[in-house]
Amino acid sequence: MTSADLPDRFTRPESDARFWNEGAQTTETAELVRRAAAGIGEEWKRIWEQPVAFYRRRFEAAGLSAGEIPPLDDIPRTTKNDLRADEVAHPPFGSYRTVGIRDAVRIGGSTGTSGTPVIMMFGPRDLQAAIEFQCRVLWRYGVRPGDSFTHSWPQGFYISSTSTALWFVRTGILEIPVGPPLTPDVALDHIRLWAQLRPDGFQMTSSQLATYDEVARENGMDIRSFLDGKAIGLLDAIFQFDGPRARIERAYGFSMRNMGGVGDIPGYGLTDCEHHTGLHTPGDYSVIQVVDPVTGRSVPEGERGHLVITTFGLDNVFMRYDIEDICTMTTAPCPCGETGPRYTLLGRATDAVDINGRMVLPIDVQLALDDHGAPEFQFAPSAEQDGTALRLRVETEGRGAEYQTVLTEALEVPVDVAEIGIGTLPRASFKPRRVAT
Repeated sequence: MTSADLPDRFTRPESDARFWNEGAQTTETAELVRRAAAGIGEEWKRIWEQPVAFYRRRFEAAGLSAGEIPPLDDIPRTTKNDLRADEVAHPPFGSYRTVGIRDAVRIGGSTGTSGTPVIMMFGPRDLQAAIEFQCRVLWRYGVRPGDSFTHSWPQGFYISSTSTALWFVRTGILEIPVGPPLTPDVALDHIRLWAQLRPDGFQMTSSQLATYDEVARENGMDIRSFLDGKAIGLLDAIFQFDGPRARIERAYGFSMRNMGGVGDIPGYGLTDCEHHTGLHTPGDYSVIQVVDPVTGRSVPEGERGHLVITTFGLDNVFMRYDIEDICTMTTAPCPCGETGPRYTLLGRATDAVDINGRMVLPIDVQLALDDHGAPEFQFAPSAEQDGTALRLRVETEGRGAEYQTVLTEALEVPVDVAEIGIGTLPRASFKPRRVAT
């Protein structure tokens, strides 16, 4: 992808257009495959000729060399911890980067939810991609030029805050950034602002939504008064499933789009469409795989595995980048008409617990409890998980035995529920935490 492939920064489709960039989003699958093969070939060439020392060392150690690119499954994966280790070995920024501090046009960091935050440096093509693909996300929400859109995402050095204003300028949508609800007083300020401005679209995490709801009730307010009939992007994997999504849409009256993202990769903020068939991925600059976490080889569609992403046409290089999220993938056509594969995000691999050879994720517990009051819970810390039973802390008054039975049957593993008081678990100001530390 080059800047010529992207629309001029101040052009936008007509408001009634179904897609932000119809040509890119509806490219035939065969053409997407052809372009990906050509693009990844160029990245392979760049790694060896530039060279990109980190990747070259890894690939040489695996017996690979310049020339014809091997099948993706034969290329070693890279994780965020690999990049962190490279930065320690080659300070301050490692040997994997193709964009340096003097080449960058935007800089930001990850949230650090899975460890030490990583600094990301965007080159010009990276920034173009970030703007372009986030515009597609906003368009999927159903908001259009002249509308307003608010979000509770972190500001400051967080990577999305370094470019959000540019997405909104390009779409002609008014941005109302408020930041996370760090305290009840801050949450109340957000609620009052939204009640006054009545945004057309919202974006937040499920834990933030719960905070706003609780604070509003404590102050005699009802957040449904400004959420009803609006579009909302909600970060929580459970709402990719029909039952939980319908429940929360009924509760607040909004139309939801589930969302996910990979902050390390430019423009990798993703949503589903109104058909809720999985998160749409930008096939014109990336290839996704779902792979066996041990062998690194692709698993059949519908099976769980690690999400691995390879990009092409950006300034940064991501070759077989294993983000260590557990997903399933589908390539079946989506009724919306957007092409390319889609995935369903199930959680972080680091959050999974092995019980007698069966891997259990927090989302498995959420789904099992959704029809039973959807109580707040956390996995007990890893030091308390001995592999013989899943040990949970559940907010409840007298229903611990019931939940233990429900979960044991649903998960097909022994479950040990420890009852804790309702309201005991901390409420996150950004991403919900389902595993105790």
